[in-house]
Amino acid sequence: MTRQSMLLAVFGLLVAAGSLTAQEDFRSSDPGRPLRVEDAIPLKLREWEFELGLRTAAREEGSSLGGVFELKSGLFRNGHVGVEIEAGVVDIEGGTASGIEAVHGHALIQLARETPSLPAFAVRAEAGTPGTGSIGRSDWAAGALAIATRSIGRGRVHANGGYGVLSQADGGDFWDLGVGFDYPIGLFSRAILGALSAEIPVDAGVTRVWLEVGSRWQISNLNVLDVGLSTRLDQWNDGNANIELVVGISRIFGFAGLTKVAPYPNPTLR
Repeated sequence: MTRQSMLLAVFGLLVAAGSLTAQEDFRSSDPGRPLRVEDAIPLKLREWEFELGLRTAAREEGSSLGGVFELKSGLFRNGHVGVEIEAGVVDIEGGTASGIEAVHGHALIQLARETPSLPAFAVRAEAGTPGTGSIGRSDWAAGALAIATRSIGRGRVHANGGYGVLSQADGGDFWDLGVGFDYPIGLFSRAILGALSAEIPVDAGVTRVWLEVGSRWQISNLNVLDVGLSTRLDQWNDGNANIELVVGISRIFGFAGLTKVAPYPNPTLR
């Protein structure tokens, strides 16, 4: 190998390392972006992120279009807080229903980082307000979720388990379970994802089961595009075809005044 080839190889490794450091958000598994399963990795300290997504569904009983806006902030070490607004329009027999389904607030705290023998572990607590319009929730809601993330080779596996509290008018309490994965494709900047999740009613009711696949693409150092498809498996048992398409974007940002930078001493020339 010539000296020029060696220099080009070293330069390529340095550029790739820098890109991997900056372009890491495509590995995040955030609820709805595009899966229902979440990972145990919070935002970095003083990092901010907004997420905007659309979810359209085609079912035999009618179609629907929903929008989600979420703002999150790493206000403390090993954790973040967020606020999420869900709105939508649903075609039903005899007309169209619309409104704000709910406004949610949550906090995620990572209790343990991943080690060679143990997965990363986090807990998430959430509360939701009543909604507005004909699709809004009737009452307050709450939930708690335990999250584990484990690396296996280049991929990661995520396990979620929790409990949701809803009024009887909104469907009643349920157990929330899910398992998912993400795997990078190519050198960097893209990942494929998949998940199987279920909401199991505490009282009598139908267990809701989702099968999801998707992808996240790092389109710049700050922006991630996500696309996903999902279906309700329990409705297939009744002969009802259904499918959902998810498209969204996430953007990381920060405020210079909130980030402390150590002063750089003026070196003395000798």
